[in-house]
Amino acid sequence: MKLTLLGSLGNIGRLTVPALVKAGHEVTVITTNPKRQTAIKAIGAIPAVGSMTDEQFLTTEFTGADAVYLMLSGNAGTDLLAAAKTQAQIFRRAITAAHVHNVVDLSSVGADGGPDVGSLYAYHLIEDELRKLSDVNLAFVRPVGFYSNLYANLPTIRTQHAIFANIPATVQRAWADPRDIAATIVPLLEATPAGQTVHYVVSDRFSGEQLATALRSALALPDLKYIEISDEQYNINLLDQGVPKQIAASFVQMSTAQRQPEKFYADLKQHNPIYGKIKLADFVHEFTAAYNNPADKKTAATLAERTKK
Repeated sequence: MKLTLLGSLGNIGRLTVPALVKAGHEVTVITTNPKRQTAIKAIGAIPAVGSMTDEQFLTTEFTGADAVYLMLSGNAGTDLLAAAKTQAQIFRRAITAAHVHNVVDLSSVGADGGPDVGSLYAYHLIEDELRKLSDVNLAFVRPVGFYSNLYANLPTIRTQHAIFANIPATVQRAWADPRDIAATIVPLLEATPAGQTVHYVVSDRFSGEQLATALRSALALPDLKYIEISDEQYNINLLDQGVPKQIAASFVQMSTAQRQPEKFYADLKQHNPIYGKIKLADFVHEFTAAYNNPADKKTAATLAERTKK
């Protein structure tokens, strides 16, 4: 099969691309960074340097593909939702012009919701636009929050022995690991189900207090605390990190939605997904390694994921 994938060799691409190449597929990997070409070729894939906002470029790279993989990446500017809507239109037009018949889209939990889910509403807008496609099999992959988002707590754990969040310590939240996400994406690209389908990815589910308890033991920090902060404090923290005002507000709104897990995860529960292999204990083991190696470049990379989900 000929497959074209967005996302370069990021957290998910570094897993999906080698698996697809090993399975014998011809894989084209779209990247915005020319320096990634060597690594992509080393895996056995074909690099294509360009922007996902370039409709003609996408059309060219999608043409002849048996299936394409879509995902959001890069800087959305100051208006996340407007950028998502524009990107979705570019995706739809490029897919149509290239006569692609199978599409796997990396969406997100919350994509079934309305504006009340904050930044996650961007995925709702993308799904809505892609659903306008006719004669195209669409598989929407909806992972829950990435484990890697939790690395944003490393600085305050080190300096204050505390995890700060605007979600109560008792609220159960769902988390996903890139390995479980990739394990879902690969077979969907190889055989995209007919019609429009939704595929949730969940690795484990636990509360803030359960996370803190596990880390207290693993990090040998018996005084590690989980401290609930206000939405206003969370917003100020985001602004201090350089997050644009409008996007910061949408992140706060997303957290507010997650304080009602029965509502937030209602559609996920209806789909009754099979949980993945990477559990809290596995993540804690990796988090501990990062904690003990503050100069590790991988840690810096995962910290950048904190704005995703």
